[in-house]
Order: sequence, then structure tokens, then C-alpha cells
Amino acid sequence: MCRTRSLILLLLCASLTACGYSFVLDGKVSTEKYNMEATVNRTSLVDAGTILDAHLERTLSSMDMLAPDESRLTLHTTLASFSTETVTAPSVTSTDRYRLHISVACRITDAQGKELWTMKFRDTGTFAEGGRAEDALDEAGRRVSQQIALTLASLTP
Repeated sequence: MCRTRSLILLLLCASLTACGYSFVLDGKVSTEKYNMEATVNRTSLVDAGTILDAHLERTLSSMDMLAPDESRLTLHTTLASFSTETVTAPSVTSTDRYRLHISVACRITDAQGKELWTMKFRDTGTFAEGGRAEDALDEAGRRVSQQIALTLASLTP
């Protein structure tokens, strides 16, 4: 039993030291607040823009990055594309799951409309066999909005 615990501890330590990702932002956290434009939906997904906007608004508000009034910076988002893929079921008796991939283009403009920053984000959601791609929008929208907010928080003013 002690051997198993030692092996698990060793593997845990190895995985932590091998991880190159860091949560430290070197003290350069943005204090900017953003206005939000409604998401442009260039896909056939029903209500995708509205769902993404709700998640973005909730996430930016929770991080105190949403401007209550006019701000000098505006966040523009476009749901550019989506695709689906089958995720194979672990057994013949269970149903297949499907994965929805969404691609969101973001840009920030100043008060004069000049583009200051642009970036694309991509994330996924899952839905069950017999469902629609829209069933995964909530998960995908939540995940991509968190990516966007964390990226905006790391931008230096």
C-alpha cells in the first residue's frame, strides 16, 4: 500500500513540475472596464449570440470588468463559425455524445472606433445523441466567455 501511495505522489509531483502553465500574471492585471456590443451571430445556431452575451455579461460583471456607464473601450464579439463531431461512446449499450466547437472573434475598439486589439477564441460543449447542436451552446458559451474574460484581465492598460 505504501508503494502505491509513493508512486501516486511521485507522479503528482512530476506532473506539477512538468506543467508550463502559470496563473501568475506578474502583477500586470488590467483595471479596464468594457462596454459590450451585442454578439453578431454568423452561424445558423439559434439564439447563439444571446446565449454568448448572457455568459459574457455574467463573467465580466463577476470580474468587475463590465462598465456600468460609458467606457472608453468597447468589446465586440462575433460568433464566426461552428462545427460538430461525434465523440464515441465507451460501450455499445450507451448512446453517443457529440461535441460542438464554436469559434468567436473578439475585438476591442476605443471611443473613436479605432481597433486596439483582436483575438479569436475556440471552445466546446457536448450534447447527447438525438439532441441538437444548440443543446451544447450553454456549456460552450460559458467556457469561451471565461477564456475571453481571463484574456482581457491579463491585458496591460
